[in-house]
Amino acid sequence: MRLELDVGNTRIKWRLCDHRGRFDGGLDLKQVLLEAPAWVGLVEDVWVSSVDEEQNLWIAEQFPQAKFAHSEVAHAGLSNSYQDPHKMGVDRWLVMLAAWHKNPEQVNIIVDAGTAITLDIVDAFGRHVGGYICPGFHLMKSALLAETSGVLAEAQWQIGRAPGQSTQQCVDHGIQDMVACWIEHHRQLQPEAKVWITGGNAEALSTLLVEAVELVPDMVLDGLQVHFTK
Repeated sequence: MRLELDVGNTRIKWRLCDHRGRFDGGLDLKQVLLEAPAWVGLVEDVWVSSVDEEQNLWIAEQFPQAKFAHSEVAHAGLSNSYQDPHKMGVDRWLVMLAAWHKNPEQVNIIVDAGTAITLDIVDAFGRHVGGYICPGFHLMKSALLAETSGVLAEAQWQIGRAPGQSTQQCVDHGIQDMVACWIEHHRQLQPEAKVWITGGNAEALSTLLVEAVELVPDMVLDGLQVHFTK
C-alpha cells in the first residue's frame, strides 16, 4: 500500500493506493491521522511533493520511509528550462511531468490554481518553454480589500465574468475575468496546445473558460507516480 502526499501552502492533500489503484484520499492528512485509521500501519511507500519545509519534518516523523520528490534537469522526456532546476517548485515540475506523460509529443499548457496560480508551457519536444506565477484568487481579493478603504466585499465568491452590478460582483468577476482572459490569451498563442487545470480552485476556474479544458484534481499526485516509477 502506498501513500501519496501533496503538501501545499495551506494543506496536505493525500491519496492512498493499493495494487488496484486509488483506495482513499482527502484534503487534510493531519485530521485523518488524528482518527488513527487502520491503514496507517499497512503503508509501505510514502511519496511526497512538498513546498513547505516545516511540514517535511512532521511528515518524516510520521512516516520515516517517506521519499521526497525534487525538480530535476530532465525526466521521462521532459526537460527543465531553469538554469538551476532545483529552484523550480516541485509541484510545478510534477504537474508538467504528469501532463507530458498523459499527452506526450504535444504542446501542453498546465495551470495549477491554488494559493498561487501557475501557468507553464511545454512544447511538443518536451521542453519547458517557461511559465508564470501570480497570486491566486483569494490572495488577489484579500490584497485588494486590505489596501482599499472604499472597496468592500464578503469572503464568499460570486462566480462569473460578466460586468459587475455591485461592488461584490465587480471584485469577484473582475478577478475571475482577469485570470480567465490570461489563460485564453495563452491558448490563442498556442492553439494546438492541450490545456490542463488542477489545484484547489481548478473546478471553478474551468467553468469560466470559453473552451473546454482537461480538469485533473490530483495532477501533482499523478506526477509523483511518473517521478518515482518512470
